[in-house]
Amino acid sequence: MSELKVFHLPGRWGLKSVSPFCLKLDAFLRMAQVPHQSITASTPFGGPKNKAPWVELDGQIIGDSSLIIERLMKVYQADLDQHLSGEERGIAVAIERLIEENLYWAMVYDRWCRPENWATLKSSVLGNIPQPMRALLAPYARRLVKKQLAGQGMGLHSEAEISAIAGRDIVALSDILADKHYFFGDSPSLTDATVYSLLANIYAVEFNSPMKAMLEQTANLPPFIQRFKAEYYGDDTAQ
Repeated sequence: MSELKVFHLPGRWGLKSVSPFCLKLDAFLRMAQVPHQSITASTPFGGPKNKAPWVELDGQIIGDSSLIIERLMKVYQADLDQHLSGEERGIAVAIERLIEENLYWAMVYDRWCRPENWATLKSSVLGNIPQPMRALLAPYARRLVKKQLAGQGMGLHSEAEISAIAGRDIVALSDILADKHYFFGDSPSLTDATVYSLLANIYAVEFNSPMKAMLEQTANLPPFIQRFKAEYYGDDTAQ
């Protein structure tokens, strides 16, 4: 049996991690029942791509949540999407891109660029970094994140434009879910882990964000978040 060590950023507010990508990987591991050792890292800099999560699998270091999951599905024969049709697999890729290449960056803007959230971010996302290192690292990290936001494109928009972009994504997710239990029916898939990991990091955290109100205005997304958490995290007191 392969030995798997999983490194993720710390958790807060009843979430296993304040990073959607770390939470997605953790949710996958729970859904697929993959045995592993979970290790909390203060920063993402120990990973091979300077971001979290990363894993050590039989001595090999692998970064990027999607690449990690792709590898683990092969090693552990744990394809959460095996029940999906070809069309549904295509939709799953589109949802993943919506979440990770667009809505994620709106979340990053709310956390790192809104002045009212800065104190919360320093004590939560960066909370496991000891002082005085945190005081030195926080401004540097904020400048780096703002540069990434501009390079990605989201950071070039106004606050109102970013909120509008996020609103369209949230409505689209709500429309796709409709009245289904999971995004592709009664059985969960990797898409559900991907959506949960990002929406929970908007809905359950203590950051000020217009996206929280947007989620609450949908009839189906808050119940989905609560349903998924109860299913896969209900017996985890640490979460």
